[in-house]
Amino acid sequence: MRGGQDPQFTDNSGSMRVLALDTSTEALSVALSVDGHCRTVDEVGGSRASQRLLPACAELLQAAGLEFADLDLIGMGAGPGAFTGLRTAASAAQGLAYALDIPVARVDTLLAQAETAFALHDGLGAVLPDPVEAEPGTVVLVANDARMGEMYWELFRAQASGWHSLHPPTVQKPEHAVLAWAEVLADLPEHLDSGELPRLLACGNAWAEHDDALSATFSSLSAVNPRLAALRRAVLRAVACTPSAAAVARLALSQHAAGLCVPAAQAQPIYVRDKVALTTAERELARAAP
Repeated sequence: MRGGQDPQFTDNSGSMRVLALDTSTEALSVALSVDGHCRTVDEVGGSRASQRLLPACAELLQAAGLEFADLDLIGMGAGPGAFTGLRTAASAAQGLAYALDIPVARVDTLLAQAETAFALHDGLGAVLPDPVEAEPGTVVLVANDARMGEMYWELFRAQASGWHSLHPPTVQKPEHAVLAWAEVLADLPEHLDSGELPRLLACGNAWAEHDDALSATFSSLSAVNPRLAALRRAVLRAVACTPSAAAVARLALSQHAAGLCVPAAQAQPIYVRDKVALTTAERELARAAP
């Protein structure tokens, strides 16, 4: 895989050494997967992430008796998420992949969070050797605060082949997001008299950050939309978790097997939004709004 070979076409997933990174939230998560065995470091991230990320990687490798040069693949939590955190992970992934001449798997952080939430909910733990096998039809909604009165969200549905995104990662105001969820759920193929879905989970920090706006919109629509009512019940017992680098590592291996990895130069974050903060005028308008 070194020496200038195209990183996409070599698949030795069964014996690969994968270093996975995620700093898309307030947590820092790093995982080292070797022959299906995974070690992790999970710490408080945020402003500390840029100083701690590479040392945490080095600590994992040292504990496993390995060096950076022994790695075959970098898994990167690509976003969406906190801009600074995404750039921190991307910079580290690009630097390591370029120096080692190995590929990068750009993993959707909301997918990694969905897989983490499902594993925790089912008592499997966050550190697993293989992608979780959810019951087909299971739906997981991930929603995280995006600041500026908005949230990042994505809906996933389990199929026999793995998780399928029902809607691409999106940033919206809470009230608009609930309307979008209603549309997506209405298009699902289940035909049950109650409108219930086979299994519905929610995770993320948006529920606490945007409780008032979400509750008001749910209340106005749930009475006439049974599936949205089911989603509201799932939100009330949402799984508290952030994306696990162990999940990033598992998903990175799946990407590698499918030939979806990229060279270092293409390991860019998935921002979804291209704006970091409101202008002064926009903040004043928001405060003046009823």
